[in-house]
Amino acid sequence: MNQQTTPGAILAAWNLTASYIASGHVAEFSGRSKEGLVLRRVKQDLAMASAGIKIDLEVPFDRWEIDLVGSREAERVAVEAKFKLRSDRAVPDNRKAAFFDLHKLERYVGSGKYSRGLFVWLTDEEAYVRPATGDSADFSTHHGRVYQPETPLCAKRSRNMMPLPLLLTGRYNFSWQRILDSTWYLLVLNVPRTTG
Repeated sequence: MNQQTTPGAILAAWNLTASYIASGHVAEFSGRSKEGLVLRRVKQDLAMASAGIKIDLEVPFDRWEIDLVGSREAERVAVEAKFKLRSDRAVPDNRKAAFFDLHKLERYVGSGKYSRGLFVWLTDEEAYVRPATGDSADFSTHHGRVYQPETPLCAKRSRNMMPLPLLLTGRYNFSWQRILDSTWYLLVLNVPRTTG
């Protein structure tokens, strides 16, 4: 991994961690801080495999915290991560939270402080891969969905301070990948720096 770009190295470490979890180690990543445990594992995998990339967790940005920031020289990558289990329930709220994470990533990258953003998601809940209905239908994360820029996302309620309707500036193709020989799914969405 030493010659990879910073985003490539982060994704390689994310994939290592995801494969580890999917191979029967999910119990090591449980409780209220399970996403933090996953990100610490990603940081550990990245440190062992890719010298020269500095990784920070929970980096303050305005009123939010960026889950993970990877830096090498002038390249800084902001990462928002989701790790959702079937047992978590709250699928509609988690879909909305995923789009809010994309909104935040667009703000991080738009500030000029980050060269790009990555949204990564690992789940064993197939509901995220299928089309949504009801209050979270606009926020569907189903496989094959293509979010077009400036499409209003509306819901009657949300759990956080998300603006409604939510408008994103990027185009996002939800292309879930199933982890081989498992019931786990991965999603990666890139948030590039816009030129205009």
